[in-house]
Amino acid sequence: MKLKVLVPLTNKGKNYQAGDDINVPEEKVQVFLNKGWASKEAKLKRQTKELKKESVETKDDATS
Repeated sequence: MKLKVLVPLTNKGKNYQAGDDINVPEEKVQVFLNKGWASKEAKLKRQTKELKKESVETKDDATS
C-alpha cells in the first residue's frame, strides 16, 4: 500500500524524508500508521477549468 512518510526514516536500507511516498506491504501498514511514521496517501485533487481560470492574470489585475 502506498503511504506518505511523516518523519525521516530508513526502511529496507533506503532513506525517506517527510513527504516522500513509500510502498509498504499490507501486513506492515498498521504498524507505520500506529507509530506515526506515515499516513495514508491522500488522493490528488484534479485541477479543473475553474481553478485554472482563477490563476490567470487579467488585464485589469495587471494595471492595478
